[in-house]
Amino acid sequence: MRIPRAFRNQLDVKVRICWRANRDGFRYPAGNAPRTAVLGSWFREAGNVRSFRGWTAEAESYAPEVIVATLAQLQDLAAARAASPTRAVIAIAKPGAPLLSSADREELWRAFHVPVFEQIVGARGKVLAAECEAHDGLHVESAEVSAPGYALDDRTCACGLKSPRLAPVEQIERMRSVAAYAR
Repeated sequence: MRIPRAFRNQLDVKVRICWRANRDGFRYPAGNAPRTAVLGSWFREAGNVRSFRGWTAEAESYAPEVIVATLAQLQDLAAARAASPTRAVIAIAKPGAPLLSSADREELWRAFHVPVFEQIVGARGKVLAAECEAHDGLHVESAEVSAPGYALDDRTCACGLKSPRLAPVEQIERMRSVAAYAR
């Protein structure tokens, strides 16, 4: 389309480029992801996974079965009683940030009545550690991962995976003392 010379300087064009192709896709802890609302731009959209800029009317109308967000976002949703996921909530943490406490998990369970999972996510949506359905630590997927108060647990997980997991230090020490007592 040709723009007349008289109007060329009067045009105010705004272009929003959103490049998410270089982001990793979201991984649901239990198989294929159901209808999932990601309240941020951590992951590439694909299939049933959609990204939103927080809990918006559009996110609500999507009626997600799973909500992926930071702990603070999930606590805000819980306080406002704004969302009703039917499958799970997944708390996203950055490397080195504190992970969910038992009290945080209890609060989210009481608010949403669905399982609570946690993932540590690095740059471009790369999952560094992720909790499985056994809820016995976060399976380590990258050497870049760290979490204060957590250490590597090399026991086989109840889910069957033998990969090391990040688990609270006191949990690991308790399990080692039980194993030593059993000998």
